[in-house]
Amino acid sequence: MRGRLLAALLLMGGSVVAAQQPVAPRDSSARPVAVPRSPLDTLLPRGASERDARDSAAVDSAALRRKRIAADTIKAPLAHAERPMPLDDRWHWSGAALRDAGAVTLADLLARIPGVSAFRANWIPAAQFIAWNGDAGRVRVFLDGVELDAIDPRNGGILDLGVMPLWQLEDVVAERAAGELRVHLRSWRVDHTTPFTRTDITSGSENTNLYRGYFGKRLTNGGVIQLAAQQSSTASPRTGGDGTGLQVFGRIGWARKRWSVDATWNRATLDRAATVRFPQYSTITQADGSPAFKGSLGSAYARIAWGDPDAKSAPWIQLIAATQMVAENSKVSTTTSLTTPATAIKDTVDSATSRSQYVLAAGASRWGLSGSVTARLRAGGGRTDLSPSARLAFARSFVSLAAFAETRGADSTRRLDLTARIAPWRWLVLDGAYGVYTPRASVIDIPAFTASRVVLGTRVFGLSLSGGLATRGQTSVAAPVALDSSLVRVTTGAVKGAVFEMHRTVYRDLSFAVSGIRWEGQGAYRPQMEIHSSLTLDSSFPGKFPRSNFHMLASAMYDHRTPMFFPTRSGGIGATTTPLDVLSARLEFRIESGTVFIQGTNLTGKIYDTAPGYVMPRNMQYYGIRWEFWK
Repeated sequence: MRGRLLAALLLMGGSVVAAQQPVAPRDSSARPVAVPRSPLDTLLPRGASERDARDSAAVDSAALRRKRIAADTIKAPLAHAERPMPLDDRWHWSGAALRDAGAVTLADLLARIPGVSAFRANWIPAAQFIAWNGDAGRVRVFLDGVELDAIDPRNGGILDLGVMPLWQLEDVVAERAAGELRVHLRSWRVDHTTPFTRTDITSGSENTNLYRGYFGKRLTNGGVIQLAAQQSSTASPRTGGDGTGLQVFGRIGWARKRWSVDATWNRATLDRAATVRFPQYSTITQADGSPAFKGSLGSAYARIAWGDPDAKSAPWIQLIAATQMVAENSKVSTTTSLTTPATAIKDTVDSATSRSQYVLAAGASRWGLSGSVTARLRAGGGRTDLSPSARLAFARSFVSLAAFAETRGADSTRRLDLTARIAPWRWLVLDGAYGVYTPRASVIDIPAFTASRVVLGTRVFGLSLSGGLATRGQTSVAAPVALDSSLVRVTTGAVKGAVFEMHRTVYRDLSFAVSGIRWEGQGAYRPQMEIHSSLTLDSSFPGKFPRSNFHMLASAMYDHRTPMFFPTRSGGIGATTTPLDVLSARLEFRIESGTVFIQGTNLTGKIYDTAPGYVMPRNMQYYGIRWEFWK
């Protein structure tokens, strides 16, 4: 009840400011200035002429403008975390691009990257996982420089991306190393002393309702106050997996010149129903699905920083103390089989887990060369681990090189990743990546392996084409046990795959794109082939709207994936997913700072699953509005 009241208060704050003058989000430095309705509205001495009125109005307007500019100032930004140099901007989402992506969760956003396979139990509240080249254990997420560890004992050491705070981010970078995917998130910041508010309202199929409210303000002394909340709910009586969730974000801090201090807090409460598997077969019971969950997840950190990791030719240093927790108070429930009177235990977990993390990072850049070192100390579960790492990158002219090394990570693995991008001409690009991953010797069931990727791209008559080869050595891949407790980690042999992509501008702002990957064969938790295609119109129509106060986004997307199998303890290949062929569309309009959208998924109503037996919603639509305001 308290959570809903907090969300309602934030939304009321956005409604109050709705009566104020909005400003276009693509030029947030501009501010509206109140001027008289006409020159005659200005009070003048008796006998003054109309010309005097116009001159006086101009003087008063200029004075008011100077006063408003002085009142609304831009303060030094809060520090943000280091992120790798994006060698490929396709997998870098920032600002409006992040909001226009149409993703509700982080899993939705990353699912279109070639090599990523997503599997989930249902819609928004359900458990959601992704695998990188078939291994869900090779996905890592960093929020503002703090690694979000998979501390929930129900998930078997892999991350549930459904509870990641996508809605409060301003920047996402997917670092596609050869053998693992590292996702770097930067949370929302404000730099204007003018208060900022934003309201999001979304509704749709499966009784989906989603509300968000944001408030942010910089103080004249450099201080910062930020608050945001998201309330979501769905109802899926046929398949379960529905529920409610409340996420709250808060930040206070101070920044001046190169110094920055801030404390950030995230908390999410989730009440999720059990998910029914194979609802089309009466012999399968709820006991075979994902159990219910009721609990809370949270993270908090305090940071002191000097300098900016993105600044050129300047050193920087950051010290972060963070904590991460998950607490569950789900009740033990039982289900009687539809064919036998036996009772199956749904869930027996009732626990709280936490882990602390201390990060010391420093770096500098000069002459196109940048480097950093990080010491990450974890404490929790009766043990302490230190994970040192280093980055080195060089970007000059047509050459970009990067290296990353880490020892004793969260999964006790030593890593060495090398990436390169060489573009000697506009029509020729060569991308390469190579990685070596060596688990600690005591983890005998996870062998060391190497991975590589080489892609050659060219541009001919406006058509961009790229293709190459991805390889991965023999390794052991993690199992998403939160979806089925009988799933097991298995060792898979070396595999090769072809990666490909095509992009072409059809006409002006209308473009077509296709990307995908095809492996030698089907593997555990990995399809043989996955393809993503889209036809997109993305335009502000500058000829008709030179002030960029209108924007239109219309896209149609088609996703294809071959079946993949999920091995179980009983041996064999276990259950297999159905082929995936999903047609989706999105239409979005922005006028000034207000955006309305409608999005449809699985428009043909095809029955499919992304994990065996978890039937996804058919013909799913949702729609809503986003509105930003300045005082």
